[in-house]
Formats: sequence, structure tokens, C-alpha cells
Amino acid sequence: MNARQMLLRGGAGLGGTVLLAGAMWLHSVRPEVRAEALEPIRTDGTVGEKVMTRDFGVRVEKVDAARSLEPSLSLGGKPPVGTDGVFLIVRLSATAAREPLQLRTAELETPGGYTFQGDPRTVDVSVNQPTYQPMIWTSTKLLFELPKDRVEGAHLVVGTGGLLPQLSAAADIDLGLTEGRAAGLIRAAADRYQVRATS
Repeated sequence: MNARQMLLRGGAGLGGTVLLAGAMWLHSVRPEVRAEALEPIRTDGTVGEKVMTRDFGVRVEKVDAARSLEPSLSLGGKPPVGTDGVFLIVRLSATAAREPLQLRTAELETPGGYTFQGDPRTVDVSVNQPTYQPMIWTSTKLLFELPKDRVEGAHLVVGTGGLLPQLSAAADIDLGLTEGRAAGLIRAAADRYQVRATS
């Protein structure tokens, strides 16, 4: 084997190694790039503020906390729905911008990258989400169950969802749950909270 063949083989081996390393790096980065590309367009806001997106407007009016929830039909003497953490009940009003719609996605995002969906196990106490009409503000409540140590810094993300999330709208609302406010909310959490009550 002469020097020229050794250089060609060495160069091919080095080039192959570089290409393999690049392919592995691209494979590890691709899911994050795809996830960011599919995120809905978010509009930020705070409690009490009208947050207007391209498709809807929303205003969070208040956040309540509960240790347990009153079942909607308690004729059979059903016990309250309890939790080891805390239930957060977000009261909000919303309106459609152009045509009737529903807010199909609602979640709480908390520091550390945690996300909490509306609680599916509390069918007894859930509220049917309305269809929002243009120019009419309609009130509803959203219910979440989360650990007590995840309340601080939570913010609500609601949106229209759909098959093409990158084309949908979402409102990202800071609930103002600083360390002190979160601790106070948890301390004052109600027993047998009536989610479907109008108050």
C-alpha cells in the first residue's frame, strides 16, 4: 500500500465519521425544531386583561382553589372529589372574533416545563365548554388538578386547537401566582367547591 492509498482511505474514514456525527446531531435536533414549528401563535396577557388573538378574545377573571369538589348530582350521597394536591378553578370569559368557535385546548404550564391538562377524572364536576359567538362574552370555568408545589408561577394557555396547530391561535395568560399569592390561595382552598355554581 502506498502513501496515496493510505491518504485516500484515511480521508474517507474521517469524512464518514464527520458525516455520521452530523447525521446523529441532526436526528437529535429535528424533534425540537418540528415541535416549535407546530406551536400555535401565542398572545400574552395577565389576569383581568382582555387578551385578543386573531380568532378569539379571552379574559381570566379569577382563580379559585379547592381541596375537594362537590359532585354535580349528589342525590345518591356521593362523597366529594378529593385530591392530594389542589384543584385550581380558572374563571374566564371569551368571545369569538369572526365566527363561532370552541376553545379546544386548555392547559396550565408551570415552571420547570410541567404541563397540566383539564382533569379527566372529574367528570362528575366538569363544566361543558360553550361555543363562543362573535361580540358576545360568555363565562365558563376550567378545572385543573396539580401538586401544591406546582401552583407558583402557573399560567393558562387556551386555544382553538385543530389539525394544523401552527395555524391556530392561543392565549398565554400569566395567573399572577407569585410565591406569596400561591401560598395564600392554597391555604384558603375550599372544601366541597361547587364548580357548576354561578358564583
